[in-house]
Amino acid sequence: MEETNVREILLEIHQKLKPLSELSASIITQAELQAYTENLYNQLVQVAYDGINYVKKLEVGQTVTQEMLDERDMLVARAQRLILDAPNAR
Repeated sequence: MEETNVREILLEIHQKLKPLSELSASIITQAELQAYTENLYNQLVQVAYDGINYVKKLEVGQTVTQEMLDERDMLVARAQRLILDAPNAR
């Protein structure tokens, strides 16, 4: 009889802890999503800064070299990869 009471108590404890466990899992998922989004944002900001630096180097009448085109293509590829990785990408 005492064993049954212990089982009932353990079952009741388990049932009361279940919502807490579900909430904890939800909070962890949100934190992971926030970290992923923050990382993606920081990478996009870095691409923007790199793009600004690239454009600042351009001057009127300047001959466009293959290196300049390669750098442009690299910046565009980085930006496209990050944007396409974004959760709401279309």
